[in-house]
Amino acid sequence: MRIREIEEYLRTLDGGWINREKTVDRFIYGNPDEQLKGISVGWMSYSWALEEAVRHGCNLFITHEPTFYDHWDSDPESLNLEAARIKRAFLDENKLTILRCHDLWDQFQSIGIPDSWARTLGFGQPIGGQGWNRILDVSGLTVRDVAERVAGRVEKLGQQAVQVIGDLDRTVSRLAIGTGAITPLRHFMLEMGADAALCTDDGFTYWCDGALAIDSDWPVIVVHHHVAEEHGLELLANHLGMKFPEVPVRHIPQKCMYHLISSGQ
Repeated sequence: MRIREIEEYLRTLDGGWINREKTVDRFIYGNPDEQLKGISVGWMSYSWALEEAVRHGCNLFITHEPTFYDHWDSDPESLNLEAARIKRAFLDENKLTILRCHDLWDQFQSIGIPDSWARTLGFGQPIGGQGWNRILDVSGLTVRDVAERVAGRVEKLGQQAVQVIGDLDRTVSRLAIGTGAITPLRHFMLEMGADAALCTDDGFTYWCDGALAIDSDWPVIVVHHHVAEEHGLELLANHLGMKFPEVPVRHIPQKCMYHLISSGQ
C-alpha cells in the first residue's frame, strides 16, 4: 500500500468537526505516493523522534503537533531557521514523509485526545462536556487532593510537579479539563458549570487567565501541554496497528519537555 492510503483512512474517521479548507491535518513533508514500509506515531516530530523512526525502518511519521515551529508549518521565517533546514535535509535523505493528525484526534471520541486525557487522570468517566473539553466528577476532594492525584498521573510522563492557583483546602466537585491550547478558563467558569479547572500551559495565559482566577477565587491546576495528550497518541498508534496489521506501527513515547530545578537550599 501507499503512504497516502493512511491519510485517506484517517479522513473517514472525521465526524464532521474538521473544516477541510482550514485544517492543519495534511501531509507536511515528503512523498505520499511512496510504498509504505512502516509508521511511527509521536506527539511532536522532534529531530530525535524522526531519527528513531528511521532506525526502526519507518517511512511515515504521524505527528500531532507542528514540525517546523509554526502551527501551519508554512511560516517562511520558521522554515528558514537552521533547525528547520537541517530537519528537511534529514527527511530528504531518508525519504521520510510527515503526516499531521491534529484536528481529527483533538475531538475524536473515546480514544482521541479529550477522553484519553480523562482516562489518564483516573477520576472515572466524564460526566459532561463535548468537543475539546470534559467535566469530571471530583466530589468530596479538595483542590490539594485533585492536584496531588494529577501530579501522580503525570509524573511518569516526566512532569515533576503541577502548578496550582487558589485555595488548596477548598472542596470541589466538577473539574473542567481540556488539552493543548484549548483550555478556555472563561468557558469553564461561565458555561460548563465547573468549580475548578485543569488547564495546560499552552492554553492558560497567566497575566490574563491567572489574574481572573485569583480575582474570582477560582482554583486552577496547570500541567504541561504534552502530558495531557501523550496517551491519545499511543492509542492512535494502537488503532492504526489493529486496522493495518500488515504494516509495522510504532508509538514513539515522549515526555514533558522541561525540567523543574530548585535552588537546592
